[in-house]
This record gives sequence, structure tokens and C-alpha cells, in this order.
Amino acid sequence: MIRIFSRYMASRFFKPFAFGLCVFALLVFLGDMFDHMNALAKSHATMVVILEYLWLEVPYWTIRVIPMATLLATLYALTGFVQSGEWIAAQASGFESKYFWRPVLACSLAVTAISFLAQETVLPLCYRHARILWQERIHPEWEWDKYYDIALIGGPDQFISAKMFQPKEGLMVRPLLEKVGKEGVESQLDAKKATWDGSRWVFYDGVARDFSPGKLTQKPFDRQDSDLTVPPRNLIPRASNPDEMSYRELKQYSERVGHLGIPPRQFEIAVDAKLAAPFTNFVICALGIPIALRLQRASKIINFCAALGLSSVYLFVSEIAKTLGGGGELPPLAAAWLPNILFAGVAFYLIRLWGY
Repeated sequence: MIRIFSRYMASRFFKPFAFGLCVFALLVFLGDMFDHMNALAKSHATMVVILEYLWLEVPYWTIRVIPMATLLATLYALTGFVQSGEWIAAQASGFESKYFWRPVLACSLAVTAISFLAQETVLPLCYRHARILWQERIHPEWEWDKYYDIALIGGPDQFISAKMFQPKEGLMVRPLLEKVGKEGVESQLDAKKATWDGSRWVFYDGVARDFSPGKLTQKPFDRQDSDLTVPPRNLIPRASNPDEMSYRELKQYSERVGHLGIPPRQFEIAVDAKLAAPFTNFVICALGIPIALRLQRASKIINFCAALGLSSVYLFVSEIAKTLGGGGELPPLAAAWLPNILFAGVAFYLIRLWGY
């Protein structure tokens, strides 16, 4: 009997969940598209490229609104169960209140798992490709940018600093290329300038240093081909976005940026948030359960507004926690998990208070 009832409540949950996911994702996607409409209209990219970019943005916004859809599904499933009279009939059959909402909570756990899987697979792939299309074909800012006193990552063990970097011209002024191993810097190319020859960076008028164990050598050169083969576009010091990386990739990146003197705190928060974010679905469902059973006779419009309102409050608290974490007032782990802990505490308190 319990198993049949669980399947029935699951069907009540996932139908409004799919509806809410489509509606919320569409609304947010359209808002973002209109924000970029001016750049899209002025772009020299083909319509095919623009449509591909817009399509690749869909997974990003869909994953972002999953908690809102989860909350909406929780409110719809439980208030609908009450309004249909099934709540009273089930209680008359001997069901305790907890059996009404436990299947819904189990559904939110399934959504949590799906959300984490999508965050680790589909999202990084699509978001990374969308950013490349935007930055290189739709709105290529690199064509006119110049960068001064910058540090760049050429590869897992290659770090570059330069007084000036001009991507379009393929030029670096006063570049210093370092190869770093487990023991520290292994070699350096220190030159007056470096240019891109189409396949690799060529350094001019400089010194090659070797820091191998037990020896230190310096050899001047007029021209030297380096083993740095990253094209100028790919060296552009763009701020890396955690959404284009999986948990493992982001963790490795947060450890690596410290070598460049870049404060890794924001990335450390993002690493912990990669684990905390999917569990938002479970927490916000737990909070929605006592609210839904309290509303009982509320209309679908009220449920929709309640989902929007609670989700907005959660996002507000989440942004405050990240800001405090970025400023050092909270450790990264606390900044990522604090919203879930607070809302889970409120959910537990309300369930106990109202006897559900």
C-alpha cells in the first residue's frame, strides 16, 4: 500500500515539476536574451551561430531554476492532495501525516541527484562552448583589447607574466615564461618581446635560465622558439567561470590560481558550492512541505507566487553568504552551505511546530 501511494505522490510531484521547470527556465532565458539583444543585433555572426549560442544557454538557465521548480512541485502536489479530499480519505484509512510528504521528499532527493549529474556533465560542456561562441564570434572583445601587467596560464605547468599583451597582434612586451615543477620553477625565458608565429610563441632578445637541481645556468639569445603553443585568443586573461568546470576541474583550478598570486577564495567558495547547490532542491522541498500543508486551500496562483517569493529569499541569503565568504567574514565551506543549513533548520522547526 505504501509503495502504491509513493508512486501516486511521485506522479503528483513530477508533473508540476516539469511544468515549472519549463516556465521558469523560459522566463529567465528570455530575460537574459533581451539583455544581450543589443550585442546580438550588432554582431557580424551568422544567424546559425547566434541560434547555436542561444540553444547552448538553455541548460544553464534550466539548471539554475530547478530549485524553483522543485518548490512549486511540492506546493502543487500537497495542496492539490488536500483540496481533492484525498488528504481526509487517507487519514481515515489510518495513514499518518508523515506518509503524505515523505514520497515528495524522496522525489526531491532524486531531483538533487539529477541536478548534480547535469551540473557535472551537460552544464560545463554547453556553458564553455557558449562562452567561446560569444567571446570569439558574436562579441569578440579580444580584437581591440590590450592587457597591462598581467599573469597568464599557458598550461598545467606554464605561467607567463608580461608588461603588455596584445592578442590581436600576437605580441607580448617583456614576457617571462616559467615552467613549474613539483620542486618549484624549473626554467625561465625572460625576453624583451614575444610574437606568435602561427604555431608557437617566439621570444626575442632575452635570457634562458635553467634551475635544474644542482645547477643554475643562464644563456642569452637573440631568438628562441618556446614550447608555449597556446594561441593568443586562448591566452586572454578572462575570468574563469565555475559553471564551465566540473567539481574536479574547479578544485584543481582553485589550487592552481594561487601560483599566479590570484586570491583563490572565490574559487574555493565555488568548489564547496558545487556540492551544496544540488542539495538546495532537497532543503527547499523540506521547507515547502509545512508551508503547503498550512496553505491547504490556496489557489495555483498563490502557490506560484509562493514559489517565486521563497526562491527569491533563498537566493538573497545565498548571495549574502557568498559576499561574506568573499570578504573573509565566513570560511568558504560556511559561505557555500550556510543557506542550506538555515533553511533546513527552519523547515525542521516548522514541521515539528505544526505537528507534520
